[in-house]
Amino acid sequence: MNTESEEYYNNDDLGLYLTLIQNVYMTFNPERKLVFNIVKPLNFTEKPLKWIKGKLIFKNIYFCDLNFINEYYEYPEFYRSAILTESNLIMETAIKLNRLNKKINSPLIHYYLFTLQGDKEIEINIISESYELKLNSESKLLDEFEGFDN
Repeated sequence: MNTESEEYYNNDDLGLYLTLIQNVYMTFNPERKLVFNIVKPLNFTEKPLKWIKGKLIFKNIYFCDLNFINEYYEYPEFYRSAILTESNLIMETAIKLNRLNKKINSPLIHYYLFTLQGDKEIEINIISESYELKLNSESKLLDEFEGFDN
């Protein structure tokens, strides 16, 4: 998908709708990696509601405009997401890397994440080589997670 049309703003290519973000960290060495520790709902029609913990990992990051707001009593959550193989941001990043004589190991991918953080809607753009979604095998009830009632 490319960004010539803005249709991707309404997608959820990564299947993250209403997935809560527990914490985020980034490593810079040996590779640039961004990790979201998440709590993902399994099925909204099921009662009681069950969730599963996991990690959303972006590997070999070349660009990221991560911005977070820390509001008490509010967990940030993913609302929409898109995977783009062509975009202006990919082209700009590739030009910058070529100018710096940096080698690109595989095709760059633009990941678009739309998050709700308290009463703010924040977009995150990541240019990286790949992502991985790792989910634990055991689901739990919502009230079994520490911190949701605080």
